[in-house]
Amino acid sequence: MKRALLLCAVLSLTLSFGCDGKKGGSSSGDGNKDQLTVAFITNGPADFWKYANAGCRKAEKDFGIKVEYMIPSGGDSADQQRLLEVCLNKSSIKGVAVSPLDPDNQQDILNEVAAKKPVLCHDSDAPNSDRAFYLGTNNYMAGREAGKLVREALPDGGTIMVFVGKLDVLNAQERRQGVIDELAGKPVEKKFTIDKNFSGEVKLGKWTILDTRTDQASETDAKRNAVDALTKYPDLNCMVGLWGYNPPACLAAVKDAGKTDQVKIIGFDEYDATLQAIVDGEIYATVIQQPFEFGYQSVKYLKALIEGDKSVIPAGGVLDIPHTVVNKDNVQKVWDNLKKQKASADE
Repeated sequence: MKRALLLCAVLSLTLSFGCDGKKGGSSSGDGNKDQLTVAFITNGPADFWKYANAGCRKAEKDFGIKVEYMIPSGGDSADQQRLLEVCLNKSSIKGVAVSPLDPDNQQDILNEVAAKKPVLCHDSDAPNSDRAFYLGTNNYMAGREAGKLVREALPDGGTIMVFVGKLDVLNAQERRQGVIDELAGKPVEKKFTIDKNFSGEVKLGKWTILDTRTDQASETDAKRNAVDALTKYPDLNCMVGLWGYNPPACLAAVKDAGKTDQVKIIGFDEYDATLQAIVDGEIYATVIQQPFEFGYQSVKYLKALIEGDKSVIPAGGVLDIPHTVVNKDNVQKVWDNLKKQKASADE
């Protein structure tokens, strides 16, 4: 009984918001009850997802589909579980795209949903579930790209701290492992092993990862972790932020400590603060994904699957959406393109 009441409360709250985050359904706002509806579930409220939101809204216009854009408000797997239960029980939602926060413990609910309607994973995968396929970044290779940037920034070696939201999430594990394997000089292989010993020192030739700190998707805790690292390791050479808000949090701590010339920062994603810091020479580089395409392509492929077209399922169950390195040479061009993506949803 309690679970039923809780589900009803979540359903009421979730469905009062559309793809643009405003009351009144999806951003298409045409009120057509027979319009095909899909759900797009993020892993939290981060700015990164604003581009995916724009991709969803553009896809609504291009494909005539309504998108229920759902955000687990605290970036919590329990919140995301409840949203998946909403999708399972709401018959008007015909397909679901989700970035799983805890793929191992969410496998049962993902399989329940997939038994009734197509499920895609985006941004982070749940490869052991019954999802149709994964659409997004090859996070291991993106992590290796970050490792290359560390090599560039510290050619003579040095000490590194890694920061990320949660290590339950597969994309965080894969990115961290990519950094480690690149610095260790391991050959690139399709199958790689993730070292689940996430804490403590990792020696990698000339480079040493002193530790990996998590913040449970709290930007406040992300900065606190960076401050603590600078205090504990006053000679720290490099910070690697694996989630989008980590690089700005690291930069704020480095600025407060007066160490912008001492500590190199390597980031992920395209936060405006990160891009501006690259322009200003305060962040070395960032590895960006294509969240706009996560939203747009998820809607496109869910429509095809709902209509029975299984030919869109890629070989191996993975559709790679390439990542890009952004540095001082290309940052303005990339930033201009990102602004166009956001604007395209409103055209």
